[in-house]
Amino acid sequence: MHLLDYHVHTKRCGHANGEDREYVEAAIQKGLKEIGFADHIPRFYEPDQGKRVTERGMPRADLDDYVDSILHLQTAYPEIKVKLGLEVDFVPGWEVAVRSLIEPYPWDYISGSVHFIPEWDYGYVSYYKDRNAADIFTAYFDLVAAAAESKLFDVLAHIDLPRRFFPRLSQIEMDELYQMLAIRLGKANTVIELNTYGVRSSKQMNVGVFPEESLLRLCRHQGVNVTLGSDAHSPKDVGADFDCAIQLLADTGYDQIVSLVARNPIFIKWSEANRAF
Repeated sequence: MHLLDYHVHTKRCGHANGEDREYVEAAIQKGLKEIGFADHIPRFYEPDQGKRVTERGMPRADLDDYVDSILHLQTAYPEIKVKLGLEVDFVPGWEVAVRSLIEPYPWDYISGSVHFIPEWDYGYVSYYKDRNAADIFTAYFDLVAAAAESKLFDVLAHIDLPRRFFPRLSQIEMDELYQMLAIRLGKANTVIELNTYGVRSSKQMNVGVFPEESLLRLCRHQGVNVTLGSDAHSPKDVGADFDCAIQLLADTGYDQIVSLVARNPIFIKWSEANRAF
């Protein structure tokens, strides 16, 4: 069995709870072979004057402690592989700042994500109630594709996040947007995560795993590789709803998942992970 959870936060980000070791112990209890911490990067960007900022990250002063803590856990829990990651917002124009912030540390992976549309404001995507869904999906997917093309990231997180907050467009419109996104992700040799947060979200109805099946099928056809993440903000959510992710992978024809070491991918045959779950 080789299941892994590469999207785990810590209380440093201000909207998670629990001690770092509790996340590791939860992963061990659930039989995972790897746990990857990917807490939010300290905010590295400054918005244009007058633009709202709601997205949060760990304080810059906590970054060294975060890295030291995860490196300590790697030796404290030899029975599981503990990976050092970071979730980084993609904000066009701030690539140099990102590189300078992450360069000093021994990351296993950098996870890229889109939480807001900078040209509109820096508020979480759920706040865009005055925008129509077509504009939101179009702008969001364009940023996700640009994040892949930036080559800043080893994994992209929750690539169809707006589904959690906004009604889907017609199937024809969604398929067109999905196809364009999948093509760009494939050309960029992208790894995406299957993020299970949408299954257990308490604020909205169950929207399922990110990305949804139709998008994931298109990604597979374009050669986009995948890994797994729970987006846990509490130890109890480590590995949560992975049965849904595994079923989705099986339904869409994926036969391997990606593990990461020192920002290098390792491909694990999906049949091995699936057989033992």
